[in-house]
Amino acid sequence: MPKIAKAMSRIISSNSHAPPARATLLMLALGIALSLAACMNDLTPQGRWSSPVTDGEYIYVGNLDGVLVRLNAATHAYDINWLFPYEQDGSTKKPKGLGAIYGAPTVIDDAVYSAGYTCRGNVCEAQAFALTAEGGLPAWISGSHAMKTKIISRLQPTDNGLLVLGTSAVDGEREPKGYLYALHQQPDATRRVAWRVALDGEAWGDAAVNGSMAYIGTDAGTLYAVNLIDDAGFESDPSSRIEWTYNAGGAITGPILAHDNRIYFGDLSGKFYRLHPATGQLDWSFEAGNWVWAKATPDDKTDNIYLGTLGGEIFAIDRNSGTEIWSRKVGGQIVGAPLLFERERNTFTQRLLAVPSGDQDVHIIHVPDGETLGVLSTDQPVKSTPALINGMIYVHTMNGELMWFSPEDQTMQGCVALKDGGRCG
Repeated sequence: MPKIAKAMSRIISSNSHAPPARATLLMLALGIALSLAACMNDLTPQGRWSSPVTDGEYIYVGNLDGVLVRLNAATHAYDINWLFPYEQDGSTKKPKGLGAIYGAPTVIDDAVYSAGYTCRGNVCEAQAFALTAEGGLPAWISGSHAMKTKIISRLQPTDNGLLVLGTSAVDGEREPKGYLYALHQQPDATRRVAWRVALDGEAWGDAAVNGSMAYIGTDAGTLYAVNLIDDAGFESDPSSRIEWTYNAGGAITGPILAHDNRIYFGDLSGKFYRLHPATGQLDWSFEAGNWVWAKATPDDKTDNIYLGTLGGEIFAIDRNSGTEIWSRKVGGQIVGAPLLFERERNTFTQRLLAVPSGDQDVHIIHVPDGETLGVLSTDQPVKSTPALINGMIYVHTMNGELMWFSPEDQTMQGCVALKDGGRCG
């Protein structure tokens, strides 16, 4: 995956017309980024970013080797007969990882969809796939051979039977630098790729789907609005699906949020944006003061939206005006989205955020005032989004463990090593 320095160079390139003083400051910022990269792991993904999802009966998550696994949601039993990819050893399935699965799985009816990739030097190979929820058997794989690209984003379903995802350049091409792919969900589709639209940069974050439109950002700082409808008129020129683009101040690396008829996203210039989905018109932008990677979390009870940064700050922002309500420093890079949840305290209900930290732990923040009320103690960095499943908060840590905690007293209730199902903690 591209480095922070590369993203910063894109920011500088996009500001090449700036006055000399500003250009000097931008070059200084790049120098600082390069220095920090040496001691901050350069934010290079290492896997373990996949967030757990559930269909009610099972929990699905990508492990540190790039194997999609599942656990029983009630007993947390690790299902060794349900995993992908695998190799057969007699009657036993043995994990055979893709290298890394970064996006959360997508569960639709009786199928589970995911994607992963691995790199050898500068050559990367990726696969998107669908498994039967019942037996974990491949319903389809993206192609007879792996695509030579990187797939980091989650497969997002559409209303017309597609799955959209962003990629980097494909098959060694220099141009275009990335694509938005649309894949057919159905296992009996005559062709897996319905269409693809060329992008001006690599697409790392999840696309957002809002009705007949998909929204995807690139590390070149461009947000695309792409028409999803089935129309033969697009076949000769897939780029005509692009309804509008918006040029942000920096690389757009994280997921896009479509909520309440608005589009929200952040960039590596430290800004957070709200756009109108039909026109791309800017409603407002917020100066976060640090690079924004994590997906924002909306709150319909308060009209707030909660935003984490790579500087370890969490902001509550008024969704209508874009003004700050409060902020709190939790430390570490916030890469996973904050989880909004409620818990009962005596006769009243507390509204809280579970904020993952790239240093360690998940911080519990009180929504009304931003006060810290404790932590879910992981003793490990967390770059995935916590999930509320069956009344417990599940956390996938950077050492490949899945932990679950009681929201009431914040104590750990159990832990499973996702590599082999062994108990931990």
